[in-house]
Parts: sequence; structure tokens; C-alpha cells
Amino acid sequence: MILKNILSRIGQMIIVLFVLSTITFILMKFTPGDPIDKVLHLDVANVSSEQIEETKARLGLDQSPVVQYFQWLGQIVQLNFGTSYQTGEPVINELIFYTPPTAFIAILTIIIVFIVAVPSGIVAAKYYHTWVDTFIRSVTSLTVSIPSFFLGTILIYLFAQKLNLLPSSGLDSMAGYIMPVIALSVSMSAYYVRLMRSNLVELYNSKEVEAARLRGMSERYILWKDLFKPAIIPVITVLGMSVGSLIGGTVVIENLFGIPGIGYFLVDSIRARDYPVVQGVVIMIGFFVVLANTVSDLLLLWLDPKRRYNKSSRSNKRNSQDGEI
Repeated sequence: MILKNILSRIGQMIIVLFVLSTITFILMKFTPGDPIDKVLHLDVANVSSEQIEETKARLGLDQSPVVQYFQWLGQIVQLNFGTSYQTGEPVINELIFYTPPTAFIAILTIIIVFIVAVPSGIVAAKYYHTWVDTFIRSVTSLTVSIPSFFLGTILIYLFAQKLNLLPSSGLDSMAGYIMPVIALSVSMSAYYVRLMRSNLVELYNSKEVEAARLRGMSERYILWKDLFKPAIIPVITVLGMSVGSLIGGTVVIENLFGIPGIGYFLVDSIRARDYPVVQGVVIMIGFFVVLANTVSDLLLLWLDPKRRYNKSSRSNKRNSQDGEI
């Protein structure tokens, strides 16, 4: 069952990446501006028409968009993302260089979100309708609406300019990750605190929990044995689907904090009309989003045996119907 799910996800990944690459290619062609202007610096340099035509031929831009697309698609199948117009380096090498900071920030953010959201949601649900619950809900109501770039600006002003405790840009040390991760995780944590709390409150009021209490089970036993797994499953589901928005948030944060990550690289490449880089970055981001959803689905299958049973029973029923036909 798990192997079948993985193979199904690989097929979906191929389809998603194909559609994503096609849309990205079309959008880049409709983007105003000519990459030749950026490559040859035509705004500040005198370049002959022969040099312009030679550069177009070297970059393959003298071909029709349809020919360019199929040439690029043929390269992608061979895991060749082309060559950057700006640096002349293979795009795959650029991606390998710029991806680690972004991946590290995203992983740290997810870890912080879990560390904050799960205990806070449990506490809020356990002390439902008390001052503790009211306080947690008030804080999350405030922080869930704060944009990451706005919070990042405030953090730079307080901790970098006024207190001089943290670096305002760059990743010269681990301290450079603190403010970007906080800026990304605050509003995200608030959302998952509320989600965890609502799941647990609903489960606390269920008939199964009432029956467990009547059997003399302690509240701690009920929480960890009966409630925690059903409550965490929707959180994992939503978290898997929100990886795309998290990576999108890193694009803004990396440019705000001057972090040499994939988001910073993407924005710089869009300005330079560096088509191969933009297309390579989008495909890579799409791959990681689909991969995160796949991991989330597999984790849910492991946590919830009912999902495995339901999928298996549906598959067996479908096969039996096909056999009857």
C-alpha cells in the first residue's frame, strides 16, 4: 500500500512539474523586457547588431518560443537546467549553492511551529474557557494577522539597530537565522495553535472521552492515548499543504534580511530576465512542495491505520467490481 502510494505520488509529481514548467515558460516569455539587454548591458554599453545576433544565437533566443520550449524540456528530462545568463554557470550548480540556506530556514521554522503550537494548543484545550485559554486565544488572534515582512522589519529595528544584538543581514553565523525564523514562525505558529486547540476541544467533548472518564481513566491517559494522535493528524495534513506558502514567505524574508537563499536568487534572476534560472527555481520549489505533501501523506498513513484500511478496502472493492464486469 505504501509503495503504491509512493508510485502514485511520483506520477502526480511528474504531471505537476510538467504543467508548472509550461506555465512558467509561457509567463517568462510574456514578461516585459529582453534578457539580451541585461546580458550585454545595452543601457550602458555600445554593442553592435552583429554582437546582439551572435548572443541570441548562443543563448538559443533566435529560435521560436515553441522550439525553445521543447529544447528546454529535452534538457530538463536529462536533469540539465541550462546555463545562467548572468553568471554563465550551470543552473544546477547555482541551485545547489543557494538552496541550503532556504531549506535550513524552512526546516527550523517547521520545528519551531511544532514546538510552540502543539504544547500551546494542548494547554488551551485542557484549560478550556479559563483565563489561560483566553490569554492564548488573544495572543494568537493578534499574531496570526501579522505579516512576516512587517514583523521582520520590526525585529531588524529593535534587535539590529537599537539593541545591536543580532545581525540585520547575511548568514555569517547561526545568529543570522534567528530573526528570519522568528518572522516566519510567529503567525504560522498562531494558526496551528488555534487548529490544535479546536481539534482537542472537539475531541474532549466526544462520547468516547466521556466513556473513558466513566471507566476511571486519568486526564493525562486520555490526552496521550486517546486524543493526541487524532488531534495531530489534521495539523500534519494542513502543514504538508502549507509548505508552498512557507517557501513563498522565505522569498520575501530572504530579500528583507539579505540572505543568499533561493528566494533572493529568484528575485534577482527575475529582474535580470534570466529565464533558465527562474524556470529551474520554480521547478525545484514545485518538487519540494510535492515531496512535502508526499511525506505528509505517508506520515498520516503511519499514524492513522484507518486510512490504510479505507484505501485498501476501496482498492479491493474496485478490483472486485472490475472482475465482475
